[in-house]
Amino acid sequence: MYVTRTQVAGGSRTTTADAKDSKGVYMTTNCGVGAYGPKAIYIRPFCIDTAVFTGDQTHTDGEMPIRKALTPVEFAGDLKEQLEKMAPARILKDNETPRTGWLVEGEFTLVDGGSAVGRALFGHLGLGQSHLALHVRVTDVDRGVVVYEFYMAGGSNLQGRAGTLRASGLGYARSFDLVNAAERIYLVLSPNAFRYGTRGDIALH
Repeated sequence: MYVTRTQVAGGSRTTTADAKDSKGVYMTTNCGVGAYGPKAIYIRPFCIDTAVFTGDQTHTDGEMPIRKALTPVEFAGDLKEQLEKMAPARILKDNETPRTGWLVEGEFTLVDGGSAVGRALFGHLGLGQSHLALHVRVTDVDRGVVVYEFYMAGGSNLQGRAGTLRASGLGYARSFDLVNAAERIYLVLSPNAFRYGTRGDIALH
């Protein structure tokens, strides 16, 4: 999964009162520093009613409406598992609203399971690829500001019939794509998820 486009909330300009005014009011800016360290994270299942839902998803076409309706629930669980690495995370019910921390919500635009047969025959040439596209919004509830907003897209790419740890092969690709998307959202919102550059007790001279 890849982030294709992003908007980040900016900071305000720093202003000061006249230096002769001892009661001057000072405003400070965040200098473009991004939001981080939420107290809690609330997840609202992503909207899917306007999404294109196609490809190999179920055993029969009759089951497709059920699978489409449950896809946001499945993804919310995947997202909770990833984001609770940052802060306590909870999935909101329809009648619930968050009071603090971050609210993560969004919309699916495309859930395409591709073709298992195509992946089996010519998957390494790109046949039968699955595709997933979604829009993500992260709101700072305390400030009432959307701090991050981005679009994501990806899928099974050039996998073959055997699949991988992250790709389905001959199975249904949707669940793999949802887990990969949830992990990517966590990585995007983490300052340094893999702790690159971290050292033990080695002193540098």
